[in-house]
Amino acid sequence: MNIILQLSQSKSTVFTFDELKHIFWKTNNQVFKNKLSYYVKSWILERITRWIYNLKWKEINKFELANKIYSPSYISFFTALYHHSIIFQYEDDIYLAYKKSDTKKILDFNIRLKNLKKSILLNPSWIINNWFYSIASAERAFLDTVYLYWDIYFDNLERLDYTKILELLEIYKSKSLEKKIKSYFNKK
Repeated sequence: MNIILQLSQSKSTVFTFDELKHIFWKTNNQVFKNKLSYYVKSWILERITRWIYNLKWKEINKFELANKIYSPSYISFFTALYHHSIIFQYEDDIYLAYKKSDTKKILDFNIRLKNLKKSILLNPSWIINNWFYSIASAERAFLDTVYLYWDIYFDNLERLDYTKILELLEIYKSKSLEKKIKSYFNKK
């Protein structure tokens, strides 16, 4: 099958160096780098950042891009809360739970990395993985946000499952967080 056709038909919108190497069936790194360089110069592939490419004409999924650049990570905080309709204010930046805090500008948006302890970050409970990116469930994003930012206003707490929240609280191992979470639901 034609490589370009195969990439066009893929549901993935961005490709790592290793994914492309696998698709191109190249084992020699230098031969493969030359092939990549040819496709970039031919305006077929575009280099987004180091080791990450996309097809020039295919729209990029920002969630997929963020997760492929920073791994292990998952979409959380304000991005996931907006995605799950817990907050209503849209922000173009993508918030990722990651092993360190930083902000990186990629294309026309920022990726905001937020540091979570390894025991929280690597715990897969209520992280939704759809093969292209990983995103926190509404409950997980809510807890991540309160854990880091503490005093936040949420527009739509009715969408949250309080039973799931209580189950997830065990990951954070924090009595003060547990108390804070309960205060959000006692306000009703």
